[in-house]
Amino acid sequence: MSFYHQLLAGSVCLLLACKGALADEQNISNHFSGFASIGLVSNDNSDLIFRRDLSQDLGSHDGDIEWRNDTLLGLQWQTQWSYQFETTAQLIIKDRFNNSLKESIEWAFARYRPIDGVDIRVGRLGTDIFMLSDYRQVTYALPWVRPPHDTYGLLSFYQFDGIDVNKRFDLKDSTLNIKAFYAQVDRKYPITTRAGNNYRLLFEGGGASINWELSEWKLRYSYADVQAQNNNSSVLTDALSAISPIWPDASSIAENFLTRGKHFKYNQLGMTYDNNQWWLQTEATHLASEVPVISSSRQFYISIGRRIEAFTLYAIRGYAQTTRAPMSITLPSGYPPEIAKKINGLAYISEQALNRTRANQHSVGIGVRWDFASKMALKIQTDKFTIDQYGDGLWIRANTNHLSQKQTANVISVSLDVLF
Repeated sequence: MSFYHQLLAGSVCLLLACKGALADEQNISNHFSGFASIGLVSNDNSDLIFRRDLSQDLGSHDGDIEWRNDTLLGLQWQTQWSYQFETTAQLIIKDRFNNSLKESIEWAFARYRPIDGVDIRVGRLGTDIFMLSDYRQVTYALPWVRPPHDTYGLLSFYQFDGIDVNKRFDLKDSTLNIKAFYAQVDRKYPITTRAGNNYRLLFEGGGASINWELSEWKLRYSYADVQAQNNNSSVLTDALSAISPIWPDASSIAENFLTRGKHFKYNQLGMTYDNNQWWLQTEATHLASEVPVISSSRQFYISIGRRIEAFTLYAIRGYAQTTRAPMSITLPSGYPPEIAKKINGLAYISEQALNRTRANQHSVGIGVRWDFASKMALKIQTDKFTIDQYGDGLWIRANTNHLSQKQTANVISVSLDVLF
C-alpha cells in the first residue's frame, strides 16, 4: 500500500471516529483570518543574489530593490465542528520557485481530539521541527523582518503530507507537549535564477518533538529522520556514466549525486525567554546527510530585543557551517588531448556541483519594530553577511563562476506586516 493510500485510509478512519461527535453537536463555528506582509530588500553584493530561503529563485543583488522575497498574503479558514473535531485550511500566496496551487495550500488538515490533551491531525500540516514552526510565515508574529537567514534559509520545508499525534501534559506551573509525526515531502529547488533548472527531492520519514513552557521560558527539541525516494537525472550524471568506460573514476563521482535510499537526520534545540520587556531567542540545528551533493551542516542564531512602548529594538547574530571539507576531484593524466579536455571539463563541473550546496557564512544584524497601530507593524533591519569562498549555498550566483574569494553582503530590509 502506498503512502498516499495509507494516508487516505487513515483519514477515513479518523472521520468515522468523529461521526458520533459530529452528530451530537449543533453549534458549528467558522473562523476566517489572514495575514500579509509587504517587504522591500536591497543587497549591495554584485556576485550573489540574496533570497529569503532555498525555495526562491530570484532576489536582490548589486543594490537592486526587490519586493517579492518578503511579500506574501495568507488566508486561513478554521471550522470547529465540535469540541473533538475541527478542520483547518490555509492558503499562502507568495513568490516561490514552484508556484502551483498545490504548493500554495499550506495547511489542509483535520484535527481529532479523542480525549482531553491528545490531538491527532491528518492531511497537509506545517513542518513542526523549528522554534518558529507555527508562525514562521506570519511575519507579524516575528520580531524580525524574516526568520534568521543563516538557519531558516536552509530549513525551507514549510509543509508536509502526513499525520501527527500530540500529547499535552499539564505539570503544575508548566506545560509539556510531546509530538510524533510521519510524513512525505516532495519539493523542487532552483539551481539558478529564473532559468527553470531545479533539483527535486522526495522524502519520506518521521520524527518527534518535545516542547516545555514555564512562564517566560520555552524550551524545544526536535528530531527527524527521512529517506530520499528519488534520484535526479541530469546531463552531468549522464555524461559521467557515459565516460566511465575510459575514465573509471567517473562512476564513483556520479554516485555522489545519487540520493535514492539515502538518509537525512536532523536535530534541533531552541530556547526562548520573554518577560514582555526583554526577550531572548536562540536555536541550534544540525543536518547529517549521507550524500555529498547535499552537505551536512550546522546552523545557529541568537537574538536579543528590548520593548520600549510601541518600539522593539533588537540585534541578531548567526552562522551556517558545512561540516565537511570541500570536495576535490583529481584530474587524470595520460589521455590524448581531445579526451583529456572533455574529462577535465567534466571534473571541473562535477567539483563545482558537489560544492554548490555548501553554506559557510556568518551574519550580524540590528533592527527596529514599530507597532504603530493595532495588528500592524513596520520593521527596518540591516544585516551584514560574510560568505566563504565555498559557502554561498544559501545564495544564487549572479553568474555561473564560483566565488574566487570570501565575500561580504550588506542587506537592508523594510517590511509592513498586518493581521486581519
